[in-house]
Amino acid sequence: MARRGRSTTIGKFAKIELDRRVSEIRILGELLRREQHAVPADRTGPASDD
Repeated sequence: MARRGRSTTIGKFAKIELDRRVSEIRILGELLRREQHAVPADRTGPASDD
C-alpha cells in the first residue's frame, strides 16, 4: 500500500505551503479590516469629481 498524506516528504512540503498561504490570507484580511475601519463614515459612497 502506498504512503499518503503528510507522512511523505511531498506531503510535508505541501503542508508548509498551505500553512504559509493561510497565514498570508489571514494577514491580508486583518489589513483590509483595519483599512475599512480607518475610512471615515462620510466617504463610504462613490467619489465624484464635480
